[in-house]
Amino acid sequence: MNGPKKRIILGGLIVLSAMYWLTLGVEDLPVADQTTELTVKIDKPARAPLLTLPPTHETISGTISRGEVFSEALKKTGIPNEEVFKLVKALRKGIPRADFNPNIVQRGDRFSAKINSANVIQEFEYVKRGALDTRIIASHENAGLRAWKEDIPLDKRVVVVSEELNDSIWNALRATGKNPEVLSHKLSDIFEYEIDFMVDCRPGDRFSLAFVEFYKDEEFVRYGEILAAEYASGRKHFQAYLYERENGDRSYHDADGKSLRGIFLKSPLNYRRISSGYSNRRFHPVLKKYVKHHGIDYAANYGTAVWATAEGTVSFLGRKGPLGNYIEIKHTNGYKTGYGHLSKFRKGLEKGNRVTQKQIIGYVGATGRATGPHLHYNFYTRNKGKYKLTNPSRVINRPTGETVPKDLITDFYEKRDALYALFDHQSGSIVTAYLDDAESRNAE
Repeated sequence: MNGPKKRIILGGLIVLSAMYWLTLGVEDLPVADQTTELTVKIDKPARAPLLTLPPTHETISGTISRGEVFSEALKKTGIPNEEVFKLVKALRKGIPRADFNPNIVQRGDRFSAKINSANVIQEFEYVKRGALDTRIIASHENAGLRAWKEDIPLDKRVVVVSEELNDSIWNALRATGKNPEVLSHKLSDIFEYEIDFMVDCRPGDRFSLAFVEFYKDEEFVRYGEILAAEYASGRKHFQAYLYERENGDRSYHDADGKSLRGIFLKSPLNYRRISSGYSNRRFHPVLKKYVKHHGIDYAANYGTAVWATAEGTVSFLGRKGPLGNYIEIKHTNGYKTGYGHLSKFRKGLEKGNRVTQKQIIGYVGATGRATGPHLHYNFYTRNKGKYKLTNPSRVINRPTGETVPKDLITDFYEKRDALYALFDHQSGSIVTAYLDDAESRNAE
């Protein structure tokens, strides 16, 4: 190759090389006298990160139909048999049968399950029909499904009602718009050592209650405890305040902090009426003549439970002439009580057994000399070693519960005053401020 051609080729290569470097944005080109090696380093563009998609979940829900079993209801929604088996196993392991039994479900029970892309249960919820404050939960953990029963948080309201009696406490409570069955039982339990609402109530008596109601999404769920109660009958004035100590013990006390728990209950059963009271001269419906009736007859339905009015020891159990099936219980401080005309005794109860207050000892009947089902109740006091029938309404019912200790009495008074102030509100008022104040006091 001659000289001119070499120069042309060399010149062309130089031009191409220069254009290449300019294209790469190189400002200063290296210069060499004879031969220069050009090393070009080209960085590879960084690889874009892989996009990781979250696992997909599907939430399915269903309702138990009439006659449908638990496992079939779940399978019907598409949950695999193996997953249903694992869930049932977890439910039986984690939850007592009394709280939830997969073999016993009802129409209207609701369930929902979160299933991942592999058709594995991740979360499960079961709500029994009408159960607004509890639910059954299962969750997938490292070891598999774990199940438990869970309380659903409820909204609390404090409600105040006041009313005057025209005839009965039942009708007066119903006039407030609240459930008389629930509240009358709660009120009776509080004053069961002081007031017998079947016989002690008179027209013109007044009462006030402050109690808790629980709601879920504005839907009423249930009644809570009565926080304070007041009952006025003539010159008698009864008050009750629920007081909780730091150890969690809760009990009712009067305005002075004395316990409302007495030695004897006012009545030995839930009854319809008193058919015969304590009297020195009563016309006997069977003997057809006037005789002493030194006891109280409570008319009640056949089979109504009868309980001990105080703690004691069974001293007699069996047949006793006109009283039929009869139980006597000896109590401390020289008292004894008797329960007659029983249809039967509590199973397993024997002479010499210890019984607690309000423990069931038998059931209403009409054994012995009786014209219909009722309980004949005897009350004895001991004088000079001998027992004598006495009118129980004339026996002073001394308190047996613990009075608020002196070191807590100031705290009790503060809480008593806050509760009593609730009665200044109009009947039917919702006093949410009390809950906020109570939480503030407890936090101090």
